Amino acid sequence: MKFYKILILSLFITSLAHSDIRREFPSYNYILTEFDLDESFIDNPIFQRFVQKNKNEYRVRFIKAMKRGNLIVPTLRKILEDRDMSYNFLYISMLESNFKPDATSRTGAGGLWQIATNTAPDLKLKMNRSLDERYDPIKSTNAAIGYLNRINGNLNKWYLTTMAYNCGMGCVQKSLKRARTDDLSELINPRNNYIREETRDYIQRILLMAMIGENYLFSDYDSTGEMVHRINDDKITAVQVRSGERLSNLASILNMNKVYLERINIHLKNGRTPNGYKMNIPTSKVAMFNARYAANMRQNNKYARR
Repeated sequence: MKFYKILILSLFITSLAHSDIRREFPSYNYILTEFDLDESFIDNPIFQRFVQKNKNEYRVRFIKAMKRGNLIVPTLRKILEDRDMSYNFLYISMLESNFKPDATSRTGAGGLWQIATNTAPDLKLKMNRSLDERYDPIKSTNAAIGYLNRINGNLNKWYLTTMAYNCGMGCVQKSLKRARTDDLSELINPRNNYIREETRDYIQRILLMAMIGENYLFSDYDSTGEMVHRINDDKITAVQVRSGERLSNLASILNMNKVYLERINIHLKNGRTPNGYKMNIPTSKVAMFNARYAANMRQNNKYARR
């Protein structure tokens, strides 16, 4: 009798946890669908425990990253949507770099998407004495999208593709071969040991971040009453400048803090543009750029041709 009482109590507590998460993250079904998962995955006990254990910490991390990414997030979201990708994949960048354009790992991976030095050439990202395009928010995002699409063309499930972004496509394919199933519940079960722990956690972290984002991104306050930094409308736009143009000069022309401009042009190693290269500026400054810089550049080119 005692055993059955314990069993009933355990089931009751588990059902409460399930219902709490469903209420706390009411858009969970949308998020899971975006990653090619059945909405019933929300009831997976391993994922349930992961969410309960990490949700508060990740909510704090989410808010900090959003504050840091006031230009990055709208830019990534626009690029993803233009490439017919779910904007939820921006949480890969959030997890990889916390939206720090200058983020560098101990292994040398760099930028918003933590692209490795040996991967960059394959993604057609330039690395030389003048620039490192892994740190360009626009070019690195387009490269990461191409990479994700290439992986998904082989794995055919976005949750598997997300896992492969962490450990590589070969790693996931070997795991699927061992497991003889692509059921995520089986793949993340530590007892099975089909794939390494880091990757099991990685997909769960992405899903949790996406659920937090979907439910709090457009709200003024989170469930603790703390103000959430909402997405603004400003983005990053690449503009054509003179060869060798200095960031400091353009910052002065646009009446901007040089440090702020440097953050979105980390890829320019010497603080100036190589021949024929563009510079990133806030989209809100484009009108000023056209009036104060582009018009003058066109005028100078006109006189140069005479």
